[in-house]
Amino acid sequence: MKNVNQTNELIITHQFNAPKKLVFNAFADPQALGEWWGPVERKNSVIKLDFRVGGIFHYRMEDNGKKSYGRFLFKKIQPHDLLEFTNGFADENANIVRAPFDIELPSEILYSLVFTEKNKVTTITMTGRPVEANNKEEETFRSIEGSMRQGFSAMYQVLEDYLRKLQSKNN
Repeated sequence: MKNVNQTNELIITHQFNAPKKLVFNAFADPQALGEWWGPVERKNSVIKLDFRVGGIFHYRMEDNGKKSYGRFLFKKIQPHDLLEFTNGFADENANIVRAPFDIELPSEILYSLVFTEKNKVTTITMTGRPVEANNKEEETFRSIEGSMRQGFSAMYQVLEDYLRKLQSKNN
């Protein structure tokens, strides 16, 4: 795994024992996203998914009675190969808001996910970088790399479990 570099990019790769069509479709199906997307320590739910370029994924995260929201805006979709979207914290109406933490995070991060497959093993190579961030926000983005890696790793483990169950059910 690579680290956040001087261009403020976070690059994470993860392999799944599933065909890339199945892995990609887990991003395109609201029921699937409800099963695996979001911080694992929270209860996450899909409010809206409009899976098309220009569309939105709006979701709620709940933890100890506190609610927060997030959203994707889809920028590029090349079925089974590429998915690009901006992601940020949002309000209940899907408007971008500041992160509910005491640190100055970028309002949005552009994620690019490239899906490749070899022998029915899919690799996602995810690149994330701040969108229109100031110096402090970029510095904060670099400083939380370890936490971001942990969070994505845990979430991808939930996705692996979901895909495993899905494949077992279909066999």
